[in-house]
Amino acid sequence: MAEIASPRARMVQNLWQLKQVCDQQDDQGLRYLHFNTLLKDPQYRAEIIERAARSQNPKIRELADILAQLDSHDVLVRKQTDIPASSQENPDIAATRALNSASAAPPAAGDSSSSKAWPLALGALLLAAVVVTATALRGPLESMLSGQAVVSGSLFGEQRWSADRDWVLDGIVYVEAGARLVIEPGTRVLGGPGSALVVTRDATLHARGSLDAPIVFTSAQPVGERQAGDWGGLVLLGSAPVNVRDARIEGVPEGDTRAAFGGVDAQSNCGVLEYARIEFAGYEAYANNELNGLTLGGCGSNTIVRNVQVHRALDDGIEVFGGTVDLKQVVITGAADDSLDWDMGWRGRVQFLVVQQHAGIGDNAFEGDNNKRHHDAEPLSEPVFHNVTLVSARSTDKYQRAMTLRRGSGGHFNNVIVRGFSGEAVDIRDASTAAHTADGRLSFAGLFLSQTGAGGSAFAMETGTDDDDGGFDEAAYFAGSRAIRGLDTGLPAAAADPLAPEFTPALNAPAHRLKVTLPEGEFWDEAAHYAGAVRPGVGRSWLAGWTAFPAN
Repeated sequence: MAEIASPRARMVQNLWQLKQVCDQQDDQGLRYLHFNTLLKDPQYRAEIIERAARSQNPKIRELADILAQLDSHDVLVRKQTDIPASSQENPDIAATRALNSASAAPPAAGDSSSSKAWPLALGALLLAAVVVTATALRGPLESMLSGQAVVSGSLFGEQRWSADRDWVLDGIVYVEAGARLVIEPGTRVLGGPGSALVVTRDATLHARGSLDAPIVFTSAQPVGERQAGDWGGLVLLGSAPVNVRDARIEGVPEGDTRAAFGGVDAQSNCGVLEYARIEFAGYEAYANNELNGLTLGGCGSNTIVRNVQVHRALDDGIEVFGGTVDLKQVVITGAADDSLDWDMGWRGRVQFLVVQQHAGIGDNAFEGDNNKRHHDAEPLSEPVFHNVTLVSARSTDKYQRAMTLRRGSGGHFNNVIVRGFSGEAVDIRDASTAAHTADGRLSFAGLFLSQTGAGGSAFAMETGTDDDDGGFDEAAYFAGSRAIRGLDTGLPAAAADPLAPEFTPALNAPAHRLKVTLPEGEFWDEAAHYAGAVRPGVGRSWLAGWTAFPAN
């Protein structure tokens, strides 16, 4: 075979060798390199070469050294829009054509022997490349033909997932910094065992479904065999303030810098998640380190999370680590730990939130923390809630609280219906949290309680070793605050039904007469002068049409 002489040809050939070697192992995040992107994106190529240079594999380091000397930061293959329509094809095959054409050096003028040998050499190289590429693409192509596309490794640039096929997550899939993932309405994303979708800091997700065509993130197991923990869930990371140094998201392998989140941009935009369901997610990556249904780390106020349901998560339904992200029209059903968990200084706003705790599983509807080690760390967790419905089946074999607030968390809880919990309506766990009832950073207004607490008491008496809040008396505090209305909430019995719930209070419910002033601002629906997440007596609630409550 003729010697490959041009630097461009050697560059392409060595990039292909690097991909082949890296695909055989997981080294410094180099597995599953995108060959077409290596050819088209000089910035991505330079980053991969830099990572390869730090590899513990000597072959990878050797190739990185060669590539560093050859790389001219050029685009090595034309964009597909520059290719005549008759020759447009799969990007990886187009990249292989670039490998073939770059590797085939034309004969010198007047060299008749070379002119005969060159076509043979080109043919041999073309055949070899086609065989290698066809083998590499066999699985993805078969999946595409069967109506599925398997996704693994890292995503760069602009990616679009369409509703004409299912997108199957194989392992943890990272939307890398600078990338944007667009998911069309009606698309299904299926999580395989051990998989998750992580949108890293400085990347964005645009997953805007519709009322009639929600986006569904669910288990890859067949319907009827799905269960909580089948896959890891959805993670969005941003650069908004948190009160922990070097914050890292749980569930991502130690040492992976893509787990980092937090910064100084309170308006940090993690993207859009709207009209979307997340089902059967959450798993323990290793001891005390879990992924949830939806995890929001350092997401800022320009992030949109609206009309989102998280159903049957193995750990928390939604966990918010710091940031200023807002939540609106959110449903959390059947979480196996806490439904909504926050810490690290979350200061977002929430309106129209439904939580349903299933019988026998789950702990708290809300578990609010500020900082595990430094309870007074700033920014202080101080989310603002209006129009919330918290429902439990009042399980006899599981102690479930509506709210557990601890480790210095503040918060403002307004227009809230609480019904059916076997444990306390509100449990304040420590003196640092209790202190915020006096300094104005923890408040309650318009709470309707029904069928809550052991023996009919919504607050437990804590004495002796049970006293975990410095002698703070929740019952006395709420009795004096006028925050509690111990009347019938008006919720139907079906509010606790795990398969066909109904959360609309009766039209004449006492909650309908509640008059608690809502804040002004574009975010808030200021006409919602009632307790609970659903307007009493409404014929069709905001949950209709896009939520679902499958058992498996």
